[in-house]
Amino acid sequence: MLQELAEWLEKRQEERAKLCADTVKCSGLVGFLYLELIDASFSLDGVLGAFALSQDIIIITIGLFIGAMFVRSLTIMLVEKKTLDQFLYLEHGAHWAIGTLAILMFVSTFHEVPEVVTGLLGLVFILSALASSIIHNKKQEK
Repeated sequence: MLQELAEWLEKRQEERAKLCADTVKCSGLVGFLYLELIDASFSLDGVLGAFALSQDIIIITIGLFIGAMFVRSLTIMLVEKKTLDQFLYLEHGAHWAIGTLAILMFVSTFHEVPEVVTGLLGLVFILSALASSIIHNKKQEK
């Protein structure tokens, strides 16, 4: 649902940029909402992860602040550089990694799944997607 809303906001931003004479003012609000939506999806993971590591509210607050600033900077950089356009399969790899995480979380209600397995599977999907994107880009150059 978040992905669909993000896509709708992105399309809406493109339509607004074409229709408005004052492009900066009109697309700025939609762009801000789009970035906040992306940031909110990352923040949910950060909150859950913070409680898994510590119950001290000061450590959680500091960790969330650092994480939010890092994720916000990373998100802005990736959007500005159009990274998903450069690495075609990276988004798909992320979806597969998230899907795998969901399945492993469900399985962990019945059987213990080591954290190493979860981390390595996510890493494998992301790195495979990155490698596939690089191979695809090299084929396109030839």
